[in-house]
Amino acid sequence: MLQRKRLPPSPWGLPLIGHLHLLDRMIHQSLQKLSNKFGDVMFLRLGMVPAVIISSPAMAKEVLKTHDLIFSSRPFVLVGQYVSYNFKGLALASGDHWKNVRKICTTELFTVKRIDSFLWVRVEELCYLISSLAKAPKGVDMREHLTVLTFNITSRILMSKRFFGENLVGEDLTDAKTFKEVMHEVAEIGLQFHIGQFVPDWLRWIDWSIPRVKRIFAKEDKFFEKVITEHKKSGGSRPQPDFTDILLQHYKDEEVVKGTLMEILIAGMDTSACTVEWALLELVHNPEVMKKAQEELDVVVGRNRMVTETDFSKLTYLEAVIKETLRLHPPVPILVPHMSNKACVLAGFDVPKGATTIINFYSISRDPNVWEHPTKFWPERFGQITADVKGQDFELIPFGAGRRMCPGMSLGLKTVHLVLSNLLHSFHWERVPGESYNLDEGVGSVTWPKSPLQAQLTPRLRNLDVIFNFAQ
Repeated sequence: MLQRKRLPPSPWGLPLIGHLHLLDRMIHQSLQKLSNKFGDVMFLRLGMVPAVIISSPAMAKEVLKTHDLIFSSRPFVLVGQYVSYNFKGLALASGDHWKNVRKICTTELFTVKRIDSFLWVRVEELCYLISSLAKAPKGVDMREHLTVLTFNITSRILMSKRFFGENLVGEDLTDAKTFKEVMHEVAEIGLQFHIGQFVPDWLRWIDWSIPRVKRIFAKEDKFFEKVITEHKKSGGSRPQPDFTDILLQHYKDEEVVKGTLMEILIAGMDTSACTVEWALLELVHNPEVMKKAQEELDVVVGRNRMVTETDFSKLTYLEAVIKETLRLHPPVPILVPHMSNKACVLAGFDVPKGATTIINFYSISRDPNVWEHPTKFWPERFGQITADVKGQDFELIPFGAGRRMCPGMSLGLKTVHLVLSNLLHSFHWERVPGESYNLDEGVGSVTWPKSPLQAQLTPRLRNLDVIFNFAQ
């Protein structure tokens, strides 16, 4: 048995609950404060579960690269049991099942060729968005528009179906609105700490959040049951099978299909929309940064066409804006937890087998030893450093790194680039008079701005309707 003295530094805990009393609802901020006192590798006891908290690039590299295989498992997460159909999806699964599902996702959905084949979907939904914003009254709620956009993109890629739009009515729209609310609820509670995760199996019934999770699951299952029934009735009549068809071909267990679709839909909808909203909010707060980004767009793209993916490599300042947004406002500030599948040593400390391992990217991304002016929105910093978000630079890992890195990163980045660049290119963005603006964070596993961005938009491009084909 490992000796206490070899565990990482730790605050004083209490019987039974351990250190849970030290954490508030903003878990990433609570962990940051504790790591400032106890170091980059910290030991906590969350109820009856040992946990190791990682808060520096060097230690994140140890976990996600040097000891990647050891930390490739997942701990018990409450929503995984219900929302992911007893861990049958992708993100929260472990072992051979996770490897099999990931292989299908990476070869059938997230390849460069496959992502490029859905460019027309991203562009079409972008055109719908620009058209909607051009017709909207002053004081646009950007969160609602952005989540509809990303939901439609993801649902069309996964199941060949568009659920939201001016001409869409009836039962499908009602179901989609209900399911979109379900996904927001899951994103809110998914990676939050629940008492059922920190007690033995036989005590999980005491968790007061389980009834809510079960209600969410019932609505989710009803939605996916309808999707799968429709796909089976179509009998593969689509010219090209969509991802739901492909999953049904590989798995007789429909729960695997439902769990995988649910996880990809949540990741595809909330994280991309959240990143764009934070970027726009910071640009409204920093008009000089917005001016630079729009001047670059005018030079590279001009005023007579939309921004396309071929422009991205030339839009270096816009890329810096996106990197800075992901650094300062990561949509998921605490990476999906890992778990050690055997004992190992980190920085001279013993990590026991089965320890929940939490990488607090929020601490890393705001570490003054890593970042100059860490709380300032300053895209220019990326003209001086070469850090990228693709999992090789451990000071900037909003998508994680290693074998459990987010497989949808490329699709997410392409969506964020396309949407943000065209929104900045198409409109002048101003505050709505009388509206309160701040940069406070909301509570949830996906960290949205506390208040949805309300913006006043006026067109920058004279022939906006022609460029974005409003008549489609």
